[in-house]
Amino acid sequence: MKYAAKIISYIFHPVLIPTIITGCFYLLNADFFIPVERFVATGQTFLMTFLLPVCIYFFLKSLGLLKSSVMVKNVQERAAPVFLNIVIINILVFKVWENVSNSALKIFFIAYCISYTLLFFGVLLKRKYSVHVASVCSVIPLFINQTTTYYLNPYIILPILLLIIGLVASARLYLRAHTNVEIILGALIGFVPSFILFYKM
Repeated sequence: MKYAAKIISYIFHPVLIPTIITGCFYLLNADFFIPVERFVATGQTFLMTFLLPVCIYFFLKSLGLLKSSVMVKNVQERAAPVFLNIVIINILVFKVWENVSNSALKIFFIAYCISYTLLFFGVLLKRKYSVHVASVCSVIPLFINQTTTYYLNPYIILPILLLIIGLVASARLYLRAHTNVEIILGALIGFVPSFILFYKM
């Protein structure tokens, strides 16, 4: 069971979530974007939100500036990767995707960035809210928006999302990475900014 919990934590790691979401977004909206645009945007997300942070992590690790594993457990060491994510997502949305017509995805990433900003302030206050759960919960408003806008089947997408959220939350609790309160607050930090932005849209 512990092995399964670790696998779930790695598959839905916060550095992989942006790439998974971008890929799923373009998969659901394949008829509205040309293949080159879909592949380039997903590749850009992968390079900026996965490869770049991972390279920086191993660089800092080699210098001895980071002692935690990929699952950063130390509250103080969380500040740098969370802040880095805020900067990278801003560059991705406002510079790299400046002229890209994926407005719903941009709104999602802006909300995602707001969630990370709240998580960053939490770290400064020495609070360890679940970044895993915040990341997966931030996705719900995006896909609710997609199902209502393009009349997709919500009875397939939403149960899958809820199952993933349940698995991730359970895995983090089972591994004792977080308390119940940290999981619940992480879920709210992820969901609320995304819900507000899509509701306003």
